Amino acid sequence: MKSWSKSQSVFAALIAGTGLFAGIAGAQTGHRVSPASPPPLLDAREWLDRIAKSARELPYTGVFIQQTADGVSTSRITHLVDRQGVELEKLEMLDGPQTEIIRRNEEMFCYHPDAKIVRVDRRISGRFFPSLISGNPKLIADNYRVSLGNVERVAGFDCQWVILEPRDAMRYMQKLCAELGTGLLLRARLYSDRNQMLEQFMFTQLDLSRSVAKQSLKSRFEQLPGWQTNDSAKSANAAADTGWKVANLPAGFKKVAEMIRTMAGRSAPVSQLVFSDGLSHVSVFVEPMRGDLQTSGARMTDDSPIAFAMRPVADHQVTVMGEVPVAAVQAIADSVMQKRR
Repeated sequence: MKSWSKSQSVFAALIAGTGLFAGIAGAQTGHRVSPASPPPLLDAREWLDRIAKSARELPYTGVFIQQTADGVSTSRITHLVDRQGVELEKLEMLDGPQTEIIRRNEEMFCYHPDAKIVRVDRRISGRFFPSLISGNPKLIADNYRVSLGNVERVAGFDCQWVILEPRDAMRYMQKLCAELGTGLLLRARLYSDRNQMLEQFMFTQLDLSRSVAKQSLKSRFEQLPGWQTNDSAKSANAAADTGWKVANLPAGFKKVAEMIRTMAGRSAPVSQLVFSDGLSHVSVFVEPMRGDLQTSGARMTDDSPIAFAMRPVADHQVTVMGEVPVAAVQAIADSVMQKRR
């Protein structure tokens, strides 16, 4: 199955968001800021709205872990919205190869010190903790049964569990725990249809004291000599008409991006379409057929919640990837077709 591993290595970085980092940090209490008065009583959908807004609007800094079948990894995040309304974020991987990601709105600068390369790209898909909700909470509730769970403690803060149970077999159950005072997401869990936890994010340290300085969001490598910038991914045109479509999307999924991009190891440009239901993302890649590609099939990856499906269409190879069940990527792959000109 060499063809499967080749496709995974090429496309996984585009889907897996911040990636997987090795190691674990013990839970520690961060700076707790209690609200002046208890938060108002909210229903489950209102909690989704708070979770979405707080991750985008609040200043915060902390350390969180990501846990999958592959292990546990640790990273530090710093977030701020400046006076001009620009959302700024710095992500530092605390174990494994030294890496920093600086984000300005949706533009990302990925610093790789070992190679002295900074790669410029746009944030399109994948799960980016704590900003996991990208869609309208009212529309999300059309495809998930949303309810409130218990209140528990995470990293020294009280948080409210919000449970999202899928209404069909096209998405996974998710559980989100939001800080009572601000609504910031402190813990998130993704479950399979067999109720097995596939992925977990959790803050182990968190500072909500609003003391984040803009200077702290700059890369430590930004002014060092000898670095090369690779902005080939930035040239991808989000408004490009790829000439491809998905005829029958699962309920709730909508196209959020379409582009033609160059990719390492590919001699020809690759078309990419991204779909989301507001929580989960699925990418469709279409490229000219090559002799070393697996032509069809669907499966889960061994070390992450990402499912793959592959299918030949005319003289092209279609690869579908996303944090959804195999049934979903297979259904989407079966519906990919060329647009009529």
